[in-house]
Amino acid sequence: MADAQALEEATATRAMARGSESRHWLVALLSSSTFATMTVAVMMGPVLIPLAAEFHTSVAGAGQLAAVIGVSWGIIAPLIGPISDTYGRRKVALIGMCLMAIGVIAALLASNYWMLLICRLVMGAGAAMIPPNAMATIADRFAPSERGRPISLLISSTCLGYIVALPAIAALGEIGGWRLPFVAIASFLVLEVVWHWLGFPRSAPPSQSPRFMAHFARIGRSVSFWLVLVANVLYRAASFAVFTYLVAFFVQSYGMKSGQAAFSLACVGLGAMLGSFLGGYVAGMAGRLYWGALGLAVGGLCVGVALTGGITPWLVVALGCIGMVLMTIFEPVSWVVTAELAGESRATANGLLASSNQLGIVLGASAGGLVLAAGGFPLVGVFCIGVAAVGGAIVLGIGVRLRIARPAPA
Repeated sequence: MADAQALEEATATRAMARGSESRHWLVALLSSSTFATMTVAVMMGPVLIPLAAEFHTSVAGAGQLAAVIGVSWGIIAPLIGPISDTYGRRKVALIGMCLMAIGVIAALLASNYWMLLICRLVMGAGAAMIPPNAMATIADRFAPSERGRPISLLISSTCLGYIVALPAIAALGEIGGWRLPFVAIASFLVLEVVWHWLGFPRSAPPSQSPRFMAHFARIGRSVSFWLVLVANVLYRAASFAVFTYLVAFFVQSYGMKSGQAAFSLACVGLGAMLGSFLGGYVAGMAGRLYWGALGLAVGGLCVGVALTGGITPWLVVALGCIGMVLMTIFEPVSWVVTAELAGESRATANGLLASSNQLGIVLGASAGGLVLAAGGFPLVGVFCIGVAAVGGAIVLGIGVRLRIARPAPA
């Protein structure tokens, strides 16, 4: 593994020939694309009520428009990786951006609920192409020891979807109904398409790139990679349970108004952003998996205690923020480790990692709802503690496994 990493370091160094300034612009471009992806993912939430009125459905029915994006996203993400590995990153990035822009523009013209639902599926197909391809582009252009910080910036830009995009969409929706934020997002995506066309590097795919299914076969042999996916599902389940039910917890347990609860949720989202920055530094350390495991276990305990109740609202926010900082350390680590385990099939591996994100989101929302119905918010806290602890144990096991497999230095 040491020889493979040295070879990868040399390959990445040759890819740096354009200089550090071009790499900074590349990170900015990729960060804007992941921010756009998260904005498209969450854009429906603040305008569910006007959408329900416009298309003669319930708020719960309109909520399915928010959820359905995960269907096409989860299906496309693992399939797009081999295409990126075989035919190049630029084509995938441009197609993904164009599909998101087309989906949002078509949604503005939708005349009924089902047309809008189809538009959301198109948005999901485009969104699925962006994060795995962006992470693979970082791995192409940066040496393994340098990947942590740019990957953390990409993850942090997705957190801005919660902190910046959601409040902006809500404000625009209050001014001009649901169509005004859609117009703003469509305009932003058109600018993204232009920037990608002009700024995304024109690099050829590997000359000896294996066939489509060979990419899956290559990464499928790595037990450690599959353990990373399982740990990522559990991490996502714990974090998404917090983001899904925290507002309802504040409203029902403390009598807060929705606006106050949304501000508290934004504070916890800021914790996730800080955690991704910190994880970028941890991802470059030799003991990154051990720190990631510790962050999952302790962070899960913090958010679990926050949801048990009986403490002041600000202490809930503080524990939730600290918990998300600690748990999110694992996210940049997981992307960096995945890139190293996958080799030249890194976009394929990233697609599977992105699909595991969607599985974790579904698990966090659905299983979290079941335990909420069974035992209230304290049981949701126990759920978060349990899945984060199991995830941490798996990450610890990955670290031990890789340490044993790597030959000791002479």
